[in-house]
Amino acid sequence: MMRLLYATLFVAACGGGDGDTPPDVVDDPDPLEITAKAEPGSLDDLHERIISKRCSGQPGLCHNGQFEPNLSTPGLTYAYLVNRPGIEKPTALRVQPGNPGASLFVDKIRNRGVATQMPLGAEPLAEEDMAALEKWINDGALRAPGAAAAPVLNNPPKRPQIGIFNTSNTRLDGTGPVNAVVGTTLRLRHTVSDFETADASVPFGAFILAIGDGRNVLITTGTDPQVGPTTFEAAGPPAQGDTFNWRRDWTIPATLQVRDEAGNVSSVPASGQVISILAVYVDGPPMAGGMVALDTSTTTINIP
Repeated sequence: MMRLLYATLFVAACGGGDGDTPPDVVDDPDPLEITAKAEPGSLDDLHERIISKRCSGQPGLCHNGQFEPNLSTPGLTYAYLVNRPGIEKPTALRVQPGNPGASLFVDKIRNRGVATQMPLGAEPLAEEDMAALEKWINDGALRAPGAAAAPVLNNPPKRPQIGIFNTSNTRLDGTGPVNAVVGTTLRLRHTVSDFETADASVPFGAFILAIGDGRNVLITTGTDPQVGPTTFEAAGPPAQGDTFNWRRDWTIPATLQVRDEAGNVSSVPASGQVISILAVYVDGPPMAGGMVALDTSTTTINIP
């Protein structure tokens, strides 16, 4: 049943992905091509003269595909850098066209407010090479001379983290399964994290619960009662590098209404059930290319 819901939610959002990295797919005639006669100052030229030699030209150099960003070809360099958020500073773009001063890529090669300078463990780039890369960014960070401006991207949202709390906001799921008796109110929380959308502006979040045989627990009313919408709460407790600021309270009833893949609803005693948890949110309206982020908790709710 959970697998069916995964597919349904992905289709409904007109997109998908785990939100962690951009794919090795770019809008490029051949993203693996190396241009033989690159125009001076073009990305292909900079890749051949600087990036390939110092960052990605052979296995063993960090960004030959082993680590993100993948800088192994000019096409992939463009796809992974331009208008893509970074890892060390996820609120900054690696390359912001027209603005080298705000580009994390330049921060990394100039050792400007970052944890490590690139190339890692090697001599820094020569000043003239750094200046050439900055000029490319300042001139618009184009894929090729005369190309259209870099597209504004909808970067994938991050997978949600899941936390189970009581109504006093004490976390319960730190050391294994959560044991909760009938009548207990659990505060289910998840994170959201999207580069383009503020947490409070995420249009939809929800929890989906399932018993051990895969049937979904009905936790609300309406067309999809197995999908329990969550609400934003700015003052949520801390998560790992984030905030549990979307929540839904669920009081365990004595009898669970559950639904199978065919839509049949039946009743089962809550006692003795093991509940698995899935959190999901969408980073924007489906018609505007909104994408789904979802994850399951490794923690279950055991009802004795």
